Amino acid sequence: MPTFTATVQTHIKASPAQAFGFIAPIDPTTLFTGYGPLPAVTGTRDQTGPWDAPGQTRTVAMSDGSSVQEGLKHYRPAQYFAYTVSGFTGALRWLATGADGAWWFDPEANGTQTTVRWRHAFHARSKWAAPVLWLLASVLWRGYMRKALRLAKARIEMAPRTPAAALSA
Repeated sequence: MPTFTATVQTHIKASPAQAFGFIAPIDPTTLFTGYGPLPAVTGTRDQTGPWDAPGQTRTVAMSDGSSVQEGLKHYRPAQYFAYTVSGFTGALRWLATGADGAWWFDPEANGTQTTVRWRHAFHARSKWAAPVLWLLASVLWRGYMRKALRLAKARIEMAPRTPAAALSA
């Protein structure tokens, strides 16, 4: 079955360690606030760890009452993390069998800035679902991703840059 991918990126005025340290462990309710008909994240449950090692899992609850399962596949601090999404319980269960996501944090300007790139790939459930899933990934999901990345960028760039904050990021 086909896979449909959406990718977004931005430049953040922070080091890769600071950007990664903010985005990777973030409470998803603060970034994923909904977009058009796509629901907001309302919480997580059954998380198996602090979201910092491959193999950890969690259930993500959505504002429409649906949920998904996430599993962390790769985790390289200040560089990259990747995850899988499965077990859709909402309308997406009719369109996709799962999805893969990945975030990259590439240094710029001698490490004082970062290009953050986020890719999300949906796997179509059937050839009949593929056209609708393509539209969802290409238009709606990409908009959802852009909104979340804008929120992350704004929060990271507004965060204090004290030495103690830099060490904990």
